[in-house]
Amino acid sequence: MGQSGQSASEVTTPPDYGLISPISLPDDGRIPDATAGSSTPAEYDSYFRLMRERPELATWSQSCMEVQRRVLNDLDATGLSAQDRCDMLAGFLVVLHSTLEKWLDLHGAAEVHR
Repeated sequence: MGQSGQSASEVTTPPDYGLISPISLPDDGRIPDATAGSSTPAEYDSYFRLMRERPELATWSQSCMEVQRRVLNDLDATGLSAQDRCDMLAGFLVVLHSTLEKWLDLHGAAEVHR
């Protein structure tokens, strides 16, 4: 039996909506850490499944486009407030601007007005 008193066959699996797969955390696991009041960069990355690397620019661009496409397709169906939606779109613009600057730098384009 599991810690909650349910056998493995009784544990229900949440529906898969094509999102990030659920992860299991220990009952006493906390982000931020309950004792220190904060988490280490490694704990944060592990918790949110982040991989810190510098991918090739085309791969990065494709990833950004895919994430943005999926979020934009689902945005109307969310319960987010207008302000939350605006904040999300503003974040997309920051990523887009930064990525376009990298492409311009790569191709020796003139300095972009910042």
